[in-house]
Amino acid sequence: MRANEKLSSLRGKLLDGPEESSHAAVAILLRERNDDLEFFLVKRAEVEGDPWSGDMAFPGGKRGDDDRDLVETASREVLEETAIDLREKSKLGYMKPIFSSVRTNMKVQPIVYVYDEEPEVSLNYELTRYLWAPLSELVQSRTKQDVKGWNSDVYKYDGEVVWGLTFRMLEQLIKIIEA
Repeated sequence: MRANEKLSSLRGKLLDGPEESSHAAVAILLRERNDDLEFFLVKRAEVEGDPWSGDMAFPGGKRGDDDRDLVETASREVLEETAIDLREKSKLGYMKPIFSSVRTNMKVQPIVYVYDEEPEVSLNYELTRYLWAPLSELVQSRTKQDVKGWNSDVYKYDGEVVWGLTFRMLEQLIKIIEA
């Protein structure tokens, strides 16, 4: 299936709105490149006591007291972390929220955006790296690996390992695309 067909199939399969009972939100930025879909991933800085320290992730974070909704949460967090402004971007849709395995009471709402242009990125202190990972290469790289004491299903790309919550979000999105 071509990248534009994958995007079209996603449009009808995602949810129309977020589950506002979620505690956090992430932005899944997609773009078409070389007849493939690419995902924008960030690497979290190493911070003692942070269970997601050093992990590859989608940008986002916890809902703030002043956030009107989860879209505002995702937009605020992405702007703070990467300088990418999503406030005027249209959303492709919403995935079902996913609970964290580390903090089992934390429900995270993934919000999917299509990003046609090349955004200017400026990482803040919370992040150390960003990359665009092609869907085809992620799917081909799927394997098992020990990560932080867990034997986990992972994706590998450009020397990085995607596992845990981000892996499960990607798995869910890939199943939606391939259905």
